[in-house]
Amino acid sequence: MTVAIVGAGVAGAAAAIRLAERAVAVELYEAVLEPRPIGAGLLLQPTGQRALAAMGLLDEALMLGMRVDRLFGDTPAGRAVLDMSYRRFHSEAYGLGIQRGALMGLLWGRVHELGIRWNCGAAVEGFEQDGEGVTLRLAGGATARHTALILANGSFSRLREGMKVEQHAQPFPWGAIWTVLPAPVGFPQIELRQRFRSASQMIGLMPVGKAHADDTERGINLFWSLPVAELEGWRERIGLDRLKQQMTTLFPDVAPLLAGLSDTAQLREARYADVWMSRWHDRRVLAIGDCAHGMSPQLGQGANMALIDAHELAAEVGSSNDAWPGVFARYSRRRRAHLRFYGQASKGLTPMFQSHAVVAPWLRDRFFGWGGKLPYIHQQSIATLAGVKTGWLWGRLKL
Repeated sequence: MTVAIVGAGVAGAAAAIRLAERAVAVELYEAVLEPRPIGAGLLLQPTGQRALAAMGLLDEALMLGMRVDRLFGDTPAGRAVLDMSYRRFHSEAYGLGIQRGALMGLLWGRVHELGIRWNCGAAVEGFEQDGEGVTLRLAGGATARHTALILANGSFSRLREGMKVEQHAQPFPWGAIWTVLPAPVGFPQIELRQRFRSASQMIGLMPVGKAHADDTERGINLFWSLPVAELEGWRERIGLDRLKQQMTTLFPDVAPLLAGLSDTAQLREARYADVWMSRWHDRRVLAIGDCAHGMSPQLGQGANMALIDAHELAAEVGSSNDAWPGVFARYSRRRRAHLRFYGQASKGLTPMFQSHAVVAPWLRDRFFGWGGKLPYIHQQSIATLAGVKTGWLWGRLKL
């Protein structure tokens, strides 16, 4: 029997590809009838790039995306808060800014090349497992039988609750609105740029390249932080003109980019959740991606972790002929240190960048920039950004 994967986003599609490459029969289930990539631009770290290279897709991704050499963030007063260079971590390291649509196009194209069965418009409402397999309950009353089940349907998955594993999912009180705008002539495209006012206002700009190979324009991902309570009805309450004024007041350099923003319909909303699980497997069921370890976007690790999950799962399948419960248990042990570190780091850093807190951002502004000048602290900061740390003091991920 086949392995079912619920969710055809980065985690689900990548897992389907990597398992199919190991001669595992997989079947994708996606609730949307005509899936389209939804989400902000992505920053793929060196670790995620290696996982993408293992699928033979990195060269194509490099043609579509933009290399990001530096992350720089400051306050309106000009105080540097973040100044991190990938090159100071490793001479050949860089981030890769890419549009979600471009990455999903590459992954979905490979899914089709491999002949993976894909059920679109097939919503999975629940499951039951026994000693021989897993039975899916589909919308409309149909069922499907599989030897194992992988949940990759995002931070707000309801299916995850069917796993007999201690878990919690706490929505973040802050979200964002975002869009991808054409890069104006001469606009900087080599760094991820951020501007902060305390932790209550944040604007982010990241070069994300082209959506398709034949595009002539390269895009800049625009990110504007907002409390979740203000996301509902923000178009009517704030309006486009006032929003653009707030952005340019915080960061005047963004004005040329905002010339391409003419309608609130260009902007989408993003919400996040902190997902914690005591382990990521329950016998024949496994959770991966944001479904397993959703976190805020502060460390830029969402898509990165999803690609690593798929890569590491395939490594366990290739190392033994054990039944799926054994494969999933080994995967949980393999991923524990890495995922625990980034979950803790994300939860600890988020209030410094998105909150109504006063003390935490004050300490950030005074000490982050100064500490980043120290070689050891800078190395640890970039190692965290690059996605390689597995512990606060030591430990590196080996892919």
